[in-house]
Amino acid sequence: MNINTPKEAIERLVQGNKNYVANQHNSSDLSDSRRKDTAHNGQFPYAIIVSCSDSRVPPEHIFSAGIGDLFVVRTAGNVVSEFDLASIEYGAKHLGAKVIVVMGHNLCGAIKAAMANHIEGHITSLMNEIKPCISRASNQEEAEKLNIINSYNKILKSDLIKGMIEQGKLEIIQTKYDLHSGVVEFF
Repeated sequence: MNINTPKEAIERLVQGNKNYVANQHNSSDLSDSRRKDTAHNGQFPYAIIVSCSDSRVPPEHIFSAGIGDLFVVRTAGNVVSEFDLASIEYGAKHLGAKVIVVMGHNLCGAIKAAMANHIEGHITSLMNEIKPCISRASNQEEAEKLNIINSYNKILKSDLIKGMIEQGKLEIIQTKYDLHSGVVEFF
């Protein structure tokens, strides 16, 4: 499936999630020939998914995607570091992705830990990123939304990304995945 615009990429993601929620078989290309083709000819993902590392949040399944369709950047709490931003820029500029999806989820353990002030070891760096952006939240659901917005805003600080958006080559959207229903809410 050729995807040439951000709008087409978003439509594909929406339909892929509908298929996933409906428990339909993933009809995207997971074949041996697709694997070999992408190994030989490279990857050309239509979307970059920035999501939480949570094992219950598998982006390729959630969007019924095949090999080479998504460029996935995962960090606990879908936090965007400098390395993550570099990966996002690479996926947009050099791989040609048409949309960046910042996808948080409900019942996020990183958000729960930040709200409870559980800080230890290297987790401290995650908490230092999450805590300020959720400080005004009155509950976990609100904190999860604020954290999605924070990651979205961090990505928009990239001049490369802003330029591609201004040229109409790229779009960035915010979403939230529901662990119970499998539905991705597009904001």
